[in-house]
Amino acid sequence: MKYIKYILIFVLVGILLFFFFRNVNFREVYDGISSINLIYPIVFLLGLYLQFFIRGYRWGLILYPHKSRISILTLYHYTVIGFLLDAIIPGKIGEPAKGILLAKEENIGRSLGLASVVLERLIDSLMIVLLFLVSLFFIRDTTSPLLIKLKSISFFISPIIALFFLIFFFLNTERVFVYVEKIIRFFSKVLPHKIRERAISFGINFVKGLRLNLSFLNYVKLLLSSIVVWVFLIPFYWFLMQGFEFGPRINMVESVPYFSIMVLSAAIPTPGMAGSFDVASKEVLRSSTYNVPINEAVAYTVLAHFLILLVMIIPGLVSFWVKGINMKTIRNITSKRDEQNNN
Repeated sequence: MKYIKYILIFVLVGILLFFFFRNVNFREVYDGISSINLIYPIVFLLGLYLQFFIRGYRWGLILYPHKSRISILTLYHYTVIGFLLDAIIPGKIGEPAKGILLAKEENIGRSLGLASVVLERLIDSLMIVLLFLVSLFFIRDTTSPLLIKLKSISFFISPIIALFFLIFFFLNTERVFVYVEKIIRFFSKVLPHKIRERAISFGINFVKGLRLNLSFLNYVKLLLSSIVVWVFLIPFYWFLMQGFEFGPRINMVESVPYFSIMVLSAAIPTPGMAGSFDVASKEVLRSSTYNVPINEAVAYTVLAHFLILLVMIIPGLVSFWVKGINMKTIRNITSKRDEQNNN
């Protein structure tokens, strides 16, 4: 089954890249990339790199109830390791892997590490939807079909995300958690006896980890850092646009819908966002919202994607070396046997 999954992913990548490069003049794409001033990609790389420290700080806030003191460098290393794994391995294993690796080093329980990653992704989803909705108040033309569709999707998704947070809180209330524990124990009866107690412990701690049990001050810090993660990145994507001919006619706020869709495209489990990022970027830039010519859209997309992969891979490899991690460790994390025996 594993190999079938990989085959399907690579077939999907091939199809997406075919549509991305279809009807493209490669000479014009090359000219568009080669003519850009180096200051634009350098600043873009710097912004992408600095975000890892902001993400690491926020991750530490999520984990604070389980361990109050985790080095920002440790959080940074496992953050970039997660991005590296997503860049080179199909299936988006970077997020669960970074949670498990950090939990092992900090001795906080792997279930709590995984729960913290789930909370990270939910917070990110909510933040990007809210940022897009706020940006609509500042965009000059909100009548394009693309923006109308995004607006409808955002209004649909945002209450669902909020509902998850309410469910996590509800499950951890004293009265309800008693029943949650009974349900976990009931379904664990189908597991072999030798791993049953570990599975029960994993499930109980995972549910506990889904509740953000923070002080008011730390809630404020979490909210602000979550906003900063995305508000910080948007100007750098916009700045890279300014190096191309189409850039000056797009103001920073108008780049938010583009950025929002790029974040959504990253959820497709292709290695390094291959194909998914490219097609989404090209089609959004060509839409009536931006009206970018096809070759300029492809040139920007190719350069942006290359720079994103660069800043995902190089720091990740360095952190791999610093933490003494190898791919055998990663394979063990993702194996079914390892999942059954971890708690």
